[in-house]
Amino acid sequence: MEKEDDSVLARGFINLWNNHFSPTIYRREDGRDAKLNVVKMFNWNPTNFNSNAKLKIADKEPNANIFIPSKDGIKLGTSIWLNDKPTNKWIVGIHGYNSSRFDVLYLTWHYRDLGYNIITFDFRNHGASDNDAVTWGYKEKWDLIAVIEWLIKAYKVEEMGLIGTSMGAFTLNYFMLTEPELIKKANIRWGISDSGYMAVPKLLQRMVSNNSPRFLDRVTSNTLKVMMNIYKKEYGVDFSKLDFISLIKPGEYHPPVFYVHNRGDRITDYLDSFRMWKIKNNLEETEDNEVFIFDGRHHTKALVEYTDEYKDLTLKFVQKHQKQPK
Repeated sequence: MEKEDDSVLARGFINLWNNHFSPTIYRREDGRDAKLNVVKMFNWNPTNFNSNAKLKIADKEPNANIFIPSKDGIKLGTSIWLNDKPTNKWIVGIHGYNSSRFDVLYLTWHYRDLGYNIITFDFRNHGASDNDAVTWGYKEKWDLIAVIEWLIKAYKVEEMGLIGTSMGAFTLNYFMLTEPELIKKANIRWGISDSGYMAVPKLLQRMVSNNSPRFLDRVTSNTLKVMMNIYKKEYGVDFSKLDFISLIKPGEYHPPVFYVHNRGDRITDYLDSFRMWKIKNNLEETEDNEVFIFDGRHHTKALVEYTDEYKDLTLKFVQKHQKQPK
């Protein structure tokens, strides 16, 4: 039986996450809203701000802004950046929690050197997309599927790669392990998983624990159980098996993934990337998947902290697995 205190705490956390700790001050149609982010107000480390500007792409305006309906009708704000040279190769940029399709651009831009167009989109309840609950990859996979299906209908797509960060990285891995028909249809050949997590229940436990005093550890455990029940009953989302180990099956082969993480990441555990790499290679009996743990301290910012090395490693990985010219 749920205790009233546990229920109040659980709903409090869910409401905070759905609101991104950030009430909107001014809403723009393209999704670049002005928000009062209470968490970022007290985070003055310059590494965490405006990664696009640091990579000198802040002025890159999209060729098109559109809306794409997700599986359940949620409208997804979407942007397209076409390569300067005409190409049928595409990258889908998949942003993280409390982020947007514009914020993820810095992780995708250097692949243009290999001849890729870029499409990015706002997950539900992010940016210019319709409001809904944040489900940490469950319904967000529906959004990713909708964008890929729209893209292969709207353009001639020769091949595709996926780049996801944080919640977007989990969504990428969830998609890669469960959608073989669409992967084949879209010719998705590789993925980059940056700062991903391995299991939604463990992520939520970490987030609750990190935002609660130590003397509430016992309450935290009970709150997590109540929270999982709320997601299941009220949002139709079952997180119990939403983890990498439950999703991957022996004897199956999926597109290769490069797992990237910062060792000092306090939001997601760098060991999750290491474990996913090891498990995927073992079960697939391959060495196609790769991992690199940088010595940085910031969540999703390895590219900002180690720009040249990050670009070199990821471009070489993509060159190995993209479609080879005849």
